[in-house]
Amino acid sequence: MNKMSKQNNIKLHMDSKSGLVYKDESHIVNKDAELARYLAHNNTLSNSRYYDYQKRIFDTFVSQFIQGKILDYGCGEEAPLKAISQLDMACYDLYFFKDEKVLKTTYDTIILIEVIEHFSQPNIMFKQLVDLLNPKGRLIIQTEFKPAFEVIHDWWYIRDETHLSFFDEKVFHYFADKHHLKVIYSNQKNRIVLEKA
Repeated sequence: MNKMSKQNNIKLHMDSKSGLVYKDESHIVNKDAELARYLAHNNTLSNSRYYDYQKRIFDTFVSQFIQGKILDYGCGEEAPLKAISQLDMACYDLYFFKDEKVLKTTYDTIILIEVIEHFSQPNIMFKQLVDLLNPKGRLIIQTEFKPAFEVIHDWWYIRDETHLSFFDEKVFHYFADKHHLKVIYSNQKNRIVLEKA
């Protein structure tokens, strides 16, 4: 049986099979509000703190697992990982790089840095991403892993109105099994890599 909790005006559900926690659909913001929230972040390469943050992600995580043909899905306003790495990678973002052509081919690596928590339909999106992977292709994911459901309302990550879906290692193992992937790396905090069979 699924669980439900409401506190601080945030209504959350937890799927009993996967352990995925997600906000009630009444919390889904419209596209204009979502874009305004992203633009307010000042996530540009001229912002030295943001640049350093993205460089750290690439150097300490992404660079260890990338292979072959690469897609940065949800790349953001200036596709920082492409600029920092100077690698030839395709970029897609619903607001800033909406080039549907890049979603019509397959990849050896798909990078999702602070992206999947924004998915309102993670089951559907996960399948679409797996379908874009070649055999042995990898999903490189960074998102904060959720705490226990009983204390989740105290967690800062749910307060961002654009964060809708919340994962932990158990949830990722469920999705991996469902989509014929295996977990090849997890720091059990906010980084995980899944590889297609």
